[in-house]
Amino acid sequence: MTIAILGGGLAGLSAAYYLKRERGIEKNQSIQIIEASNHTGGWIQSWKDENTNVISELGPRTIRGRGKSANNTYSLIKDLGIENLVRNVGIDASARYIFANGNIHQLPMSVWKALFTVNQPFTKPWIYYVLRECFSSNSSKVKSSDNDESAYNFFCRTYGQEFADYLISPLLCGVCGGNAKQMSVKFMFGALYEAERKHGTVGLGLLKEQLSSIWNREKVNDTKATNIVKPPPSVYYLDGGLQRLIHALDIDNESQGIHTNLNTECTELHFHENGNGARIGLSNGKQLECSHVISALPAHKLASLFPVKSQHSTLIQLLTSIPMVSIATVNLTYDNPKVMGSYKGFGVLSSPLEKLSLLGIIFNNYIYGHSDRVDLTVMMGGYGFKEHFIKNSKCLSEEKLADTAVGHVKRVLDIQSKPNTYSTQVLKDCIPQYTVGHYERVTKIQEYINVRRLPLTLVGSSYAGISINDVIFASMTAMRKLCR
Repeated sequence: MTIAILGGGLAGLSAAYYLKRERGIEKNQSIQIIEASNHTGGWIQSWKDENTNVISELGPRTIRGRGKSANNTYSLIKDLGIENLVRNVGIDASARYIFANGNIHQLPMSVWKALFTVNQPFTKPWIYYVLRECFSSNSSKVKSSDNDESAYNFFCRTYGQEFADYLISPLLCGVCGGNAKQMSVKFMFGALYEAERKHGTVGLGLLKEQLSSIWNREKVNDTKATNIVKPPPSVYYLDGGLQRLIHALDIDNESQGIHTNLNTECTELHFHENGNGARIGLSNGKQLECSHVISALPAHKLASLFPVKSQHSTLIQLLTSIPMVSIATVNLTYDNPKVMGSYKGFGVLSSPLEKLSLLGIIFNNYIYGHSDRVDLTVMMGGYGFKEHFIKNSKCLSEEKLADTAVGHVKRVLDIQSKPNTYSTQVLKDCIPQYTVGHYERVTKIQEYINVRRLPLTLVGSSYAGISINDVIFASMTAMRKLCR
């Protein structure tokens, strides 16, 4: 029998990788990856300008190196034999900026400076917000229920409106193109949510959790020898682009007998009764009988595969309730490295209060350590994509997108010269939105699958996180559970 993996993006490729390692491919069994496009990797695509040698990324460009899921990604990179491609981000890429009130402001790089000095656009030192949260009546009550709320409401209630407007809202725009007034605090800021729920205030809760963690770690270290393993860099990229990770997965999967079907779209999904496998229809007219289906497709795309009068209407409704947003990206290069002035760092995020189509501008030349030119990626749209671009279809032309991006760069960074080169991309429905109640929706989806014993496993960014680390870790966890 065949195990079908729908979608050849990072989630599908890593699911195949972990599946074969957890269980291996049994006799008379095959693993087939079904991919609609002519390439694997999904939004992870890297390309090199032969004239400037600039590496551009369609999707993510860096990987964070801290945490359990990050360690798992780094282990995967080492197992694939591409650890030699890991590069630290440039030394000048540490600063972050916020564009608010018509000006660009650098976020404080020191905890002490943040706590005890006023850093615009904030009107008070951060110690004020910390003490406000500790003593505010709005946050002193332990939350006795698991009720979710928006990230914006949570931070307004705990740390104040300035904190929500000038830090949290721009952050969520940059991370997932999301509206902080809609995004789930339980999902996006789980540690803070749990700290308040368990201990009454975020600050006290985090302190207790940290002390408990240190105490438990010391007890483990006293009773058990630990192997010192070189940790990954805190933030890194791959020489040649993140598509090198996709290529490595492709090669490894192929060597293990996993077949990838490109230019082949799944058009229909039908589950047999009593959980006895499934049948999928393909765009080439063929039907494929499967013992199990692993969906790495976006939730709304999976929902569209069920027949119109499907008996799984509840599942369809739940899947389609996970919204998506589109992003327009424009890569701009300037041959004169002095056009950036004194700005050095990772990039700048725009406050939604500015009412711009701009989400943020990434300083690629500082990330990759280039000093001979300026290389920027301008991100636009997100939850405001329809408002800024769909109402006027002309705004999506390559020239108009480039003009809009150049206008943002002039406004935010005061770069008045024209770029020497540019390229534009529109990533439609590329980022899921973890809106209020996301945990509950995903739980109901999984319960539906389990109760009806559907031969279906869900992986991908629609459910457990958008970052590279999140996607790989979720695939690994799901495959281990499937094999058990």
